[in-house]
Amino acid sequence: MTFIYTIPFPAHLLSNDVTSDTENILGKEYKDKPASPFENNMDKDEFVGLFAAIEMEGLEEKEEEVNIYIADENRVEAEQIIKAICEEQQTTYTISELENKNWNEKWESAFQPILIDDFVLVRATFHPANTSVQHEIIIEPKMSFGTGHHPTTSQMMQNMRLVDFQDKSVLDCGSGTGILAILAEKLGAKNAIALDNDIWCFENCKESIILNQTKNIEPAIGDLEQVKGKTFDIVLANIHRNFLAEHMHTLSAITNENGFVFVSGFYEEDAKIILNKALEHNLIANYHTTQHNWACIVFQKK
Repeated sequence: MTFIYTIPFPAHLLSNDVTSDTENILGKEYKDKPASPFENNMDKDEFVGLFAAIEMEGLEEKEEEVNIYIADENRVEAEQIIKAICEEQQTTYTISELENKNWNEKWESAFQPILIDDFVLVRATFHPANTSVQHEIIIEPKMSFGTGHHPTTSQMMQNMRLVDFQDKSVLDCGSGTGILAILAEKLGAKNAIALDNDIWCFENCKESIILNQTKNIEPAIGDLEQVKGKTFDIVLANIHRNFLAEHMHTLSAITNENGFVFVSGFYEEDAKIILNKALEHNLIANYHTTQHNWACIVFQKK
């Protein structure tokens, strides 16, 4: 038996209040985007991350709630963790039963190919090839982030065609399946490091490298300390707002002069936070796109 724990997002994570942020320690500030505060409050991604220690069958994030699928044998320990988190974050949870299923099989059956114009097709092994597109990426549809379905990943891929990757060194930070590093190699990158701090993503990335027969991608597990002392022509960082704001100085430092930093993983109303943090570290916005309220910005280091 599988149990579904449905957990509403805490009320403060659903607030759309936006206030002005005028502080900028270097006196630089973008004026053309809506103001938005950078608060140390938890965002939705971080809230979902609190449940990472649970032995689960799957996790489904919706607009206002999270569903966590727990097998009967893991229920007691999982419920203790869920209860503690809900009490701490001032939310609740409900439990319902679901018949046992192979959730990877269910996920695979629901996985649809992603086509971005005639530029790139992302498909699973069980989908037919498409010779009419410029690039094709094969992803084993497991639960790692980076299948191309999310607006952040698809925008990163769309915007990658705006920059010359030929003979460039690339870091894919928060690589998930390795989809962006794979596309970078297909666009001509001479080498790429696919970095993630999650062991599941690390293993999934290694599978993706084999599936796509890439030759110049190095999967790595850990944080930015793993690339200390290295620099790159292009950095791809599809993570989340708080990480990007906190580590913008490092993302800039590891980027070569006139190199590019692609960022996504945050809402459009938070774009000003990212723009201002980037400007403090000599990163100038060249492109800024939005899809379903998710933003993606391409910076160049000056």
